[in-house]
Amino acid sequence: MKEITAVIFDMDGVLIDSQPLHYMADVESMKKYGVYKEQEFYEKYAGTTTPDRMRALNELFKLNADVDEMVAVREQMILDIMKKEEISPVRGIPELLKSIKSKGMTTAVASSSGYELINMVLEKLGIAQYFDCITSGIDVKHGKPAPDVFLLAAERINKSPEECVVVEDSENGVNAAVAAGMKSVGYINPTSGKQCLDKANIVIDDFRKIDADVIYKL
Repeated sequence: MKEITAVIFDMDGVLIDSQPLHYMADVESMKKYGVYKEQEFYEKYAGTTTPDRMRALNELFKLNADVDEMVAVREQMILDIMKKEEISPVRGIPELLKSIKSKGMTTAVASSSGYELINMVLEKLGIAQYFDCITSGIDVKHGKPAPDVFLLAAERINKSPEECVVVEDSENGVNAAVAAGMKSVGYINPTSGKQCLDKANIVIDDFRKIDADVIYKL
């Protein structure tokens, strides 16, 4: 059994409490196509890529819309929202990242968001320097709950799945980690809505409760 040498972080809902902003972007962008649903409706799509989500919504509501256009509208919506927001890291994340790096472990971000948004968020949070690699869901054929984005992140940091621990706040994300053959930390973030994290190796509600040693022993 290989030892844990890398930690792969989801971004939205893990590094930043941004999931409500994503739900807002879903609500507002879908209104342009005549779909009026509240935030709760979109919670089951947490962790999915925008193309996968827009494709599913297009089919569900029989919109016959151009999916590429829907994706462009949604991506611009979240970028505009995020640029205006004053954001800060989820409590305990900077300390956890410092602990992980002090142990010489490799770190990566594997997010369903696009690169422009990922880079903007990491820079605004002041934590970009802690990550060795960034991987976006736009680089893979299948988004979460498929394991593709985590497997690609592991490949880019030259780690086997058995060496990696994933930190996730969504059911789709935890399921993706399991499918990738990776251990996982499930983070209960109230702002992410109802998410089943039962398949995670450990479930926490505060990042101050764990450090590199806890992750290493998973």
